[in-house]
Amino acid sequence: MDVDVCPECKVPRQFIDTHIWLSGGIIVQRADQKHRMVLIESDNLDPLFKGIGELIGVSIEHIVIETKLRSSRDYMNTIIPDEVKEQVRSFKMDIKPLIEAMNVIGHMLGYGDSKLIEVRYTKNPDDYVIERITDPYSVLLWCGDLAGSSEAVVGYAHEVKYEFVSPDQVEIIAWPSQRPPKFQERLQLKEYALLDGDIDLEKCGTCGGPAALSGYAWDVARGVIKVVERDRRVAMLGPAYIEAVFDELEKELGEEIPRVVVEAQRRFTRGSLYSPAEVGSEEDFRKLLALRGLGNLRELRMDGRGMRMSMQNAAVPLMVTGLIQGYFEDITGVESNVEWELKDDDTLELEITPKK
Repeated sequence: MDVDVCPECKVPRQFIDTHIWLSGGIIVQRADQKHRMVLIESDNLDPLFKGIGELIGVSIEHIVIETKLRSSRDYMNTIIPDEVKEQVRSFKMDIKPLIEAMNVIGHMLGYGDSKLIEVRYTKNPDDYVIERITDPYSVLLWCGDLAGSSEAVVGYAHEVKYEFVSPDQVEIIAWPSQRPPKFQERLQLKEYALLDGDIDLEKCGTCGGPAALSGYAWDVARGVIKVVERDRRVAMLGPAYIEAVFDELEKELGEEIPRVVVEAQRRFTRGSLYSPAEVGSEEDFRKLLALRGLGNLRELRMDGRGMRMSMQNAAVPLMVTGLIQGYFEDITGVESNVEWELKDDDTLELEITPKK
């Protein structure tokens, strides 16, 4: 796959050109600066969703797919020019090259190796698009990606399903269908406060992106991004849609859901977040979280009584809480309890104490 990369940091130029890193530990889409993005570990996403379902005894697949569908539809609507969409809808332009171009974007964002298998577009109910993805970053999120991208291009709603063709390969089909309007109305997407901060990430002298991204390896042909030092896979996605999943679960299943999410994340990420050597210091950790777009770490204190943390502009706060708790247990070797509060301005405050 022919993608232009920066000769200095080796990051795809389109990845840098599409996103902006703000001073408050925030990544936004350049074309729509209200659309926040995060670069997070992806190998645990489907296990996290499955683990939450097992803990509550109810599958959450439909909620995950619907929320990611909306994310991808909004993202692609800002990337694909209106005139291109109009040409496709009037049959002046073949839809296949556009789908293949969107696959390139997915490869760049770390979504896996996606290939168009077949597409039928005649503006009839029997239209469909079939993609086969090797090493998907998340099967459920990829279902939302395909249906949402299809909606952005053709302008009407789609349904989606998936089937594994091998342990590391899934085939996904999307087709025209009307989703229940009540469910769509219930998924309220968060608007972040986006407070300014004082984080100044060192920039690559050639492309202008964060220099620290040189520690990440893009295998664009496979659609995989990895943290070189720890061999962890990451992907770029919108946090508001992940948070909408958790909010919807809490509405449906009760106020215990946030603790279920934190516990599931702690279980899946303990031993795989950040080593003490990788973090180095509070300032290093602050810049690392900002590079990922997770927020602006304002305080991190640890003593014999536990750990206290305060972070402005917190994205996916439940996942971050579970991540930090897992990190604490890694470096101390003891199990813990955690309490947290997310304030109206998206400041996350948490306290972790050893279990007695």
